[in-house]
Amino acid sequence: MAMNADSNSGSSLKTWCDHLAFVSSDLSGFPNRDTPCKKCQHPNENWFCLSCKDVLCGRSVKGHFVEHYRQTKHCLALSCSIQLIMCLSCNAFLDDQVIPQLKLYFHPPSIHPQLDAQSFIAQDELALAKEGLCKIFDRGLQALADPKVQQEFLLYSSTLLSADLCPSELKDTLSSLRCNLSEETSAFIKAQDELKAASDLSASITQNKFVLRRVTSKYDEVKKEIVASDERIANFKAMIKEVEAQIKRLEACLATEESNRAKIDEVIDSIETQVTTVRDGLVSDLAQVSSMEGTTQAASQLVAQQQSAWDNLKTTFTQFA
Repeated sequence: MAMNADSNSGSSLKTWCDHLAFVSSDLSGFPNRDTPCKKCQHPNENWFCLSCKDVLCGRSVKGHFVEHYRQTKHCLALSCSIQLIMCLSCNAFLDDQVIPQLKLYFHPPSIHPQLDAQSFIAQDELALAKEGLCKIFDRGLQALADPKVQQEFLLYSSTLLSADLCPSELKDTLSSLRCNLSEETSAFIKAQDELKAASDLSASITQNKFVLRRVTSKYDEVKKEIVASDERIANFKAMIKEVEAQIKRLEACLATEESNRAKIDEVIDSIETQVTTVRDGLVSDLAQVSSMEGTTQAASQLVAQQQSAWDNLKTTFTQFA
């Protein structure tokens, strides 16, 4: 069972615990070694809660007893398979004499005094080492960069190396890794960081290439717009020059027309003067005609009489001649 045991777990038994108040007043009905976990029915390496008497597994850090402890704060547990008491809050194993109610469980009449309890402790230390190493292996080699994890690895691997059941191949591998653990881990982390830096750089290059292609495409589009704009500007300038030339021509025409208009004005003024003079003369003549109307009539009669006399004289002479 791996329930956050520190480097001293299992190496000595505490003779006192501040959490004994959580022990149930009735500890009858101790479980058998193969009593299954209440949650998952796992039959091995289970623990008996000394507060509520539930049996829960402790196969890993995420075991159901650890989950039970986090939810209820029931920290005292009795191993179903090995005669050990553990306090998760203290993170330590307790001497069985700390809890008198467990006296019959640890020392029943059928138990022989020559039974070596230390062997049970060694077996549980081995189980702790296995679980601890499994946890470290699950976290990956990069976890060994943490000095605390390195210490845990050295502690657990030392326990495993001292076990007779540990395969020789595993012992050789563990021993080799333990020799240069710090250096090997540092080299691994450095290489991993370099790979990450290279990966980040490659990703950055790929991203920059993409951005460059996009910007280049945009630049080409803008360049085309600039060329088109320059053409339009040139056309507008040519149109302005043409308009300016037309304005100059129109200004010349305007000057000529204004000169002609001035001459016309002079002619009009002359005509108006003549009209005024003639009109004034006509008015004077009409006035004279009006005043001479009687005289004119008498003169007309006189002229007619004289002309008639002349004509008669001419006729008479002609006949005589």
